[in-house]
Amino acid sequence: MSTIDASRSTDRTIDGLLESLKDRTPGIRHVLVLTRDGLKMSYSSGLTRDRADQLSALSAGIQSLSLSASAEFGDAIGAGQAMVEFAGGLLLIVPAGEGAHLAVVAEEDAEVGLIAHNMNELVEQIGVYLTAAPRPAEGDAS
Repeated sequence: MSTIDASRSTDRTIDGLLESLKDRTPGIRHVLVLTRDGLKMSYSSGLTRDRADQLSALSAGIQSLSLSASAEFGDAIGAGQAMVEFAGGLLLIVPAGEGAHLAVVAEEDAEVGLIAHNMNELVEQIGVYLTAAPRPAEGDAS
């Protein structure tokens, strides 16, 4: 399992960049970085640990469905961006490094294009730091 350790300066920088994305993009409520298998790595203020866990699991499930849709009905090169619209908000998810995703919860009337642009800009800045290697199988010594 790979997690972000808030005691390291790089991790504090990532936390700051998540907060910056939230603060400078109108309509964003929450920002979260998660592993492909649904473990939270880092998240913005305003999310509790439990809510971050819940958002991580939801986001991983949506990305998994997007990947399946790509395999079945697309060109099978994988999921890009995913968006879910629901009463009261939006959930946008983009790949963010090998094995990681960036998820944003926004107001329902938020400007999706601006949010997606700013999310992709952030991924370009920090994607190399967000690599989440697959967890070893149970009993694997590595």
